[in-house]
Amino acid sequence: MSWLKAACLRLIELSLYGHGVLHFVELGFALYEEAYMTASIAGFGALTMMLGAVFLGNTHRHASQPKVGEGAPLTNVNQVP
Repeated sequence: MSWLKAACLRLIELSLYGHGVLHFVELGFALYEEAYMTASIAGFGALTMMLGAVFLGNTHRHASQPKVGEGAPLTNVNQVP
């Protein structure tokens, strides 16, 4: 069952990446049509989707996983400087 949950999470993650790419396509079409207000909204959506995908990609922690300091490996996000 664990593999099914992992596969579903991966599918959702890939869908979010695709959604961000579609925002960039929308941005291109809006610029082509000289719809600058629409382009700014599409650009903001594309930027936030891509930044979220890059910075939040694998940082979520499930409730059953130990917290940092309780045996969990440190990631680049939650390391102490």
